[in-house]
Amino acid sequence: MPLTVRATATLVTAGVALASLPAPALARSAPAQDERQIISVGPTNVYDPAYSGVRTEVIVTEQGHRTIVTLRATGFPAKAAGHTFGAHVHRRVCGRNPADSGDHYRDPKVAAKAPLREKEIWLDLKVERGGSASARTVHHGLIADGAAGSVVIHAQPTNERTGDAGARLLCTNVPF
Repeated sequence: MPLTVRATATLVTAGVALASLPAPALARSAPAQDERQIISVGPTNVYDPAYSGVRTEVIVTEQGHRTIVTLRATGFPAKAAGHTFGAHVHRRVCGRNPADSGDHYRDPKVAAKAPLREKEIWLDLKVERGGSASARTVHHGLIADGAAGSVVIHAQPTNERTGDAGARLLCTNVPF
């Protein structure tokens, strides 16, 4: 049975919070006038109890015609130091079962022959000593409202050819 953790999200446009639940305690600058920023704190669900101490923060910034996604995670167990975990944007929100978040988000505007890495949004994390990790990626396009719903951290690094990354460990809802 997954552990459910209260996740929060804040939508910020031009420095004004439009919708807000308790925001993360980290200080950051307000987005520029033409930016939209979403901050989600979680995880919403933990599927492997060995990772129940992990806390996530996902920051999504729409900037012009690109989407910047940053994932920060703390509280990994000591045995995870040096390990790389695959992480991806998924199509649906987190649910009771790991598969509820659906497939990886795939940008329909990217050419079918383009590498998988260009179609999807990958955020593989390498855990440092002390249990923290972060990743940032720039996707050259915007995510349509409702086309994605979560960020999932997987047990293994992402396979460049298939996009697979093993079991789903944690899931954080993000209102893309």
